[in-house]
Amino acid sequence: MNPAEYERMYRYEDHYWWFVSRRELVDSLVRRLPLPHHAIIVDVGCGTGATAMQLRRYGTVIGIDISLLALSWSRQRGLNNLLLAAAERLPIAHESVDVIVATDILEHLDDDVAVLKEFYRALKPGGYVVITVPAYSILWSEHDLALMHRRRYVAHVLAKRSCAAGFEITRLTYALFFLFPLALVMRLLKRRPAPGKEPEAQLPSLPAWLNRLLIRVQRIETAMLSHLRFPWGVSVVAVLRKP
Repeated sequence: MNPAEYERMYRYEDHYWWFVSRRELVDSLVRRLPLPHHAIIVDVGCGTGATAMQLRRYGTVIGIDISLLALSWSRQRGLNNLLLAAAERLPIAHESVDVIVATDILEHLDDDVAVLKEFYRALKPGGYVVITVPAYSILWSEHDLALMHRRRYVAHVLAKRSCAAGFEITRLTYALFFLFPLALVMRLLKRRPAPGKEPEAQLPSLPAWLNRLLIRVQRIETAMLSHLRFPWGVSVVAVLRKP
């Protein structure tokens, strides 16, 4: 990810609708897992730390990121259990983790199946992975360039690669269903940065009322996702279980 995006993420993560909604979605998925007391949760690609902070209510959270800059922002947020490492080589003992959270991580990596196999290695039998990834190549835009994505996904591809790594799929759906038409229009209008300009993640400034409205819409969707699956959306969401 471009270094400037970490500073933007830190400034936006606590209030901007996209970050708030993704964090609340992940929280809702983890909350429904059959967690042991004092669960060990690893947030792979923890970025600037807001998701890791929220997950601390469920146990001990370890944040891992490949970027020293990201970890420095996480420390400013108050996190201490932080490790500098790549997702392909987690500094985690074999079968020692109850839950791994990977929010918008796989799309950055060359070999996503190898990463999923590494998650499988680190998880205890019966452990879970909660994953979000960006959906649909038609949504590829300047946003993906700024965040240094390798790909976007469709649900059946993520499912196939998860099964190849040994996982059982307990939940697979799209998310940001209601906002998909708006995202499609915005991304098609911003396929590439302007000539001579660095790519920038698409986090347009919003009036406070609109930001609050988008958070509420996504809270309704998150509640609905506990009962159903959406057929399309801006993200793919999966919960995987190690047998």
